[in-house]
Amino acid sequence: MNQEVLSKLSTEELLKRHTAVKTMVWLLAIGLTGVLLFFIYMSIQDGLTPLLVVPLALSAIIPLNVKNMKTLKKELDSRK
Repeated sequence: MNQEVLSKLSTEELLKRHTAVKTMVWLLAIGLTGVLLFFIYMSIQDGLTPLLVVPLALSAIIPLNVKNMKTLKKELDSRK
């Protein structure tokens, strides 16, 4: 997120966005872990499946959201 855009938002809006991003990161991490474990189980049962790549590829979203969350937290801390 652009720092200039964040500076125009209210503190309440920043807090709301930080909470939403934090929740989405956790849900995505838990969901991808569950899907990965399921596909590993399916691979053990039926042989190797190319679906194992899907949760690994989608996990690249998590660091981007964590960076976004840290940027929001930094802006919130600068306002205190």
